[in-house]
Amino acid sequence: MTLGVWRRQRQNHAVVYARRPYVVFLGRGGSLRFVHSFLNLRFLAGLVLALSLIATACSPEADPTTTTSTLITTTTTENQDTTTTTVPDVSISVPGTASESIDPAVVEEMQSELAELMVEAEQVRGLPFIATPTVVILDDAEFTQRVSDLVAEDLDEEELAVDSAFFSMLGMLSPGTDLYTLLIDLYAEQVAGFYDGDAEEMVVPAAPDGFTPLQKITVLHELVHALTDQHFDFNDGYEVLIDEGTGDDASAFQALIEGDATRSQFVYMEGMSPIEAVQAATEALSYDSSVLNSIPGWMQSDLTFPYDQGLVFVDAIVSTGGLAAVDDAYQAPPETTEQILDVAKYNRREQPRELAPLTVEIDGWDLYDEATFGEWGFNLILSESVLPGEATQAAAGWGNDTYRVFSRGEDVVMALSYIGDSERDAEELANALIVHIRDSMDAGPAEESAGGLLYRQGNVYSFIDRIDDALYWIVSTDKTAGEELRMQLGI
Repeated sequence: MTLGVWRRQRQNHAVVYARRPYVVFLGRGGSLRFVHSFLNLRFLAGLVLALSLIATACSPEADPTTTTSTLITTTTTENQDTTTTTVPDVSISVPGTASESIDPAVVEEMQSELAELMVEAEQVRGLPFIATPTVVILDDAEFTQRVSDLVAEDLDEEELAVDSAFFSMLGMLSPGTDLYTLLIDLYAEQVAGFYDGDAEEMVVPAAPDGFTPLQKITVLHELVHALTDQHFDFNDGYEVLIDEGTGDDASAFQALIEGDATRSQFVYMEGMSPIEAVQAATEALSYDSSVLNSIPGWMQSDLTFPYDQGLVFVDAIVSTGGLAAVDDAYQAPPETTEQILDVAKYNRREQPRELAPLTVEIDGWDLYDEATFGEWGFNLILSESVLPGEATQAAAGWGNDTYRVFSRGEDVVMALSYIGDSERDAEELANALIVHIRDSMDAGPAEESAGGLLYRQGNVYSFIDRIDDALYWIVSTDKTAGEELRMQLGI
């Protein structure tokens, strides 16, 4: 998956990150744009969530459990010590199904806890459920199988082989890395429950002893997705971006969605007792994160981007406009990761600069991906080859970019066109990429060529050239293909 493909795959699956109660919501994008491709989000909102029966994974339909919860309103009269608390009754009937092997008493208790968590989600997010989400409770075997089926549906071994070649070419992945197995192992290690917007249901593994504090945080995060999807119908819009967008726009939208749910889970955590908070932290630290820890740092950073940077973004707009500003953001979502990283650019709706699309083609090669790195994408490329501050500075001058990736057998080639906010911004990125090519890519020494720098003595061909505020970069595992793209671009 090119960086675009990896992102789309990142935007595809439910993942709980070790050491932190983060969960990605489920959905599916197009071809994996490797984390413009990694987690496919699925949510459908504005509609009443339908009661769905899972014929194979969930045999009998569980009896809905009705739980009475409370919404507490507290008022204090000025200059008085008395406080009046109003506790209206709220009854929630939780529809859904459960694996046949699960004790009905366990299902009933879990539905009761889920009903209470739904009320908590309404309180922390400041919105009511339009309809109660369907909940599917699965035993370990059926939960694992459902996750495996979803992953298998989205992961394609042949595409992932191209992705591995692409990242290896850019010096971001060790040659020969089996991305398919790595992602399968990562999902197996990390998935802990999810909201499936396409199926319109929450899917959780059985908890015979009741939800742990960490599981409650995880479930609440996913319930917030279900809640906001009902109000803002973001699942369909997100999947359109996955299929038809630039990759960078989907990453920005995902950061809003995950930042919203992450902020809500932290608000919920603030109301936990000290004992529960310690239990949640202890449980998070006990997660086996060996696979997550084994993947490159840039992948880890990109996986957490929607949560970490999304949280910063949502906090920023809440600080000036309250939760209503988050609601408004779903109607006019951020369109670039630049707007996520600098909320001022979102507030003034700064748009990417005009940039002509690439039209290059290579006979005998397949067009594999066409997308945009965006400010965050360049951060990822540079993250392990230049100092963090220098990578941030070089990426921050992003004005727009577009790239095309072609594949043929085991070979890949990329052509990139970039424009900075200014000539200096383009120069800063060019200098950082030159360091990256020199230190991280198997491109050999540089030689001057027609005003640019040509690398053709290593196993990777590369040519980079800056013209005023524009930048062109060609990278290829096949020198002839690289030269062909350079000739077509006239550089």
